[in-house]
Amino acid sequence: MASNGMEPELSARQRRMVTAMLSSPTIKDAAQSAGINEATAWRYLQDPALKRALAERQTAVLGHASRRLAREMGAAMDVLCQIMRDEGASDGARVSAARAVLDSGLRLAELVTLAERVAAIEDRMEES
Repeated sequence: MASNGMEPELSARQRRMVTAMLSSPTIKDAAQSAGINEATAWRYLQDPALKRALAERQTAVLGHASRRLAREMGAAMDVLCQIMRDEGASDGARVSAARAVLDSGLRLAELVTLAERVAAIEDRMEES
């Protein structure tokens, strides 16, 4: 098995394509970066093993980004609250900070409510 955890059934070119897809804005750019032609890249993207490997890598990248964001959210909220309370800051800056704090709070409340509702639905489905 490849040391990076990708499916062993992928060729070296396919593994390069998966890696290139993570950092390229287009299929054409990814193909060029992987050293393959664009038609081959599109064909590779139809392969279930490559799709699975790409999805796994994208999930890992998103997980890393989510953990990093979670670590910084407290500091970001502290900065917003500091600006919001700073009477020396411009009115525009204070309003923007207050709006950001309110928006974040409302989004969090929506997500918590949604998570609770999904959990309740899952519980009911398991009972059936």
